Parts: sequence; structure tokens; C-alpha cells
Amino acid sequence: MFKVRATILLLSLAIFQIASGQNREILGEYKIGIIGQDREDATYQATFQGAKEAALELSRRDSIDIELVMLTPDTSQGGDQQTSLGQLFIDDADGFIISPDGSDSVRSAVKFAQEQGQEVVFFETAIEGIEPLTAIIADEFEAGKLAGQTMLKRLPSKGRVALLINEDPGPAMLARLDGVRTAMGYKRIQTIVSCQPDYQSAVDAIRQAEEADRNDLIRGWIFLDGWPLLGMPALPWKPNERPCLAIHSSPSALMYLDLGYVDAMVVHSYYDWGRRSVEALIGKLHQQITPAERLIKTPPRLIDWQNLEAYRNSWKAWLQ
Repeated sequence: MFKVRATILLLSLAIFQIASGQNREILGEYKIGIIGQDREDATYQATFQGAKEAALELSRRDSIDIELVMLTPDTSQGGDQQTSLGQLFIDDADGFIISPDGSDSVRSAVKFAQEQGQEVVFFETAIEGIEPLTAIIADEFEAGKLAGQTMLKRLPSKGRVALLINEDPGPAMLARLDGVRTAMGYKRIQTIVSCQPDYQSAVDAIRQAEEADRNDLIRGWIFLDGWPLLGMPALPWKPNERPCLAIHSSPSALMYLDLGYVDAMVVHSYYDWGRRSVEALIGKLHQQITPAERLIKTPPRLIDWQNLEAYRNSWKAWLQ
């Protein structure tokens, strides 16, 4: 008897959601969720700002109502993406934009949402084996390649570099590493230093590598993520003493460029991820337009002293 009642309840909920979704479509009302990986990461705030501005522009242009719900979890408080996806289902969202964390639970939750008729857009990264409406992801290979090419211009003749990498690298990190190797070649890489993905572990690993380099063979550093730049400067060299580049850093790390500890940063299109994701999702929901490209790789940018102020101003706008 209990199973029969539960089945009836689920069917009733599904019918209600279908009817509710059809009514909103007729009225031009859409509810969209956006889910990054960690609320404390400022890059997802930039993505949300891009999504907000695109939603406002589309609302005015097409005389529709777009409700954008930010559900990026606070991982420091035990939040996770699976819970956020469950909330969107309860709230009867029409679709969502997500940077999936790669866990099996999120994969299952995304597949369930698709089965219930929700449209899905991936940004930054994607889930292999799941076909979204579109995926607007970072070209991590090109990010590594750009970092390597930039470093070659700054290194002394025949100088070699150390690379800092996650001790348990995922596909994105490995793609960055491949890009650096393609640009620089194996002979210009002295060592690969691994660490846990946090500030203190990264700083300790760099210091240990420098102390072990008794013949001074390391003449520069490439950080494949920005962990060493997430606190006050504690790098074991003086400003402008040696070339150093970082990939995918937060806005707080810009002081390292100001002080001369870092020469340049390779960054991604955080704001544009949000804009393009909302445009694709509303195009499908409101006009039944399927994106021509199901996979879009966004190119990285190089930030150095020439465009630093313009980039800093962009962050000020994104973090309002």
C-alpha cells in the first residue's frame, strides 16, 4: 500500500511539474539555476555576474521573466553540488548551468535531472558520457601552452623551470601539463613538484624544491594552479628575481603581479562562461533553438603589466 501511495505521489509531482513548466513557457517565465564548485572561489562569482547581466538583457529584449538562482555550495560548511541539484528539482527549475565537480553523485543527479526534462549546460568542465545542451569549457591545454610559450620568452638562455602541480591531478591539470610540455619541451623542465591543493602545502613544496636545488638549476617557476598565491607573499625569492607564471588565479593574487613576485597569469573567461551559458539556455527554453555547437572551448588570456589595470577593473565590476 505504501509503495502504491509513493508511486501516485511521484506521478502527481511529475504531472504538476510538467503543467507548471508549460504554464511558465506560455507566460515567458523561466527559472534557471547556476552551480559552481565552491562559493568561496571568486571565479564563480564572476560567472554568476555574467549570467545575471545576460539574463537582464534577454528579459528586456524578449519581454520575458528570468529568475536566476545561485546555488554554488559552500563546501567549507559541508555543502555539495548534489544537494544544490536536489533543491533545483524541488523548486521545479527549467534548467541549470553547472561546473560539475566530477563526483559520481553529481553525475547521477545530472542524469536524473535530464530524465525529468531539465535542460543542462556545462561550463568550465564537463562530465564524460553525458550530453548537455551545450558545454562551454576552458581550453586547459591551450592555457598550459600559453604559459609555456610566455615562460620561454622570459627564461635565461637554456634556463630550466620547475612546475607546481596537484599531487592528485585531474584531467584539467594534466591537460595544462601537456600544454606546457608541448610549448617548452622536456629539456627545459627541470622538475615537477607536487603538492596538496592549498596555500600552505604549495608554499612548503616550493621552498623544499628550492632548498634541494643546490646547483641552482631551477631558473623559473610555472604554477599550474594559483594555490601559492592565496595568502600573503611567502615565495623563497625576491621580487623580480626570477620569472614566475601562474594559471587560473583568483583576483586576490593580483598583488603578486603588483609586487613583482609573478610576471604573468594565464586566466580563463569566467564572466563569459555565465553570459554564453544563459544565452544558450534561454535560446532553447524560449525559442526552441538548439546551439549549433555542443562543445565550445574558450581560449585563455594572458595578464601582465600591460593589461593588469583593465583586468583589475573587470574584477571590481564582477564582484559588485
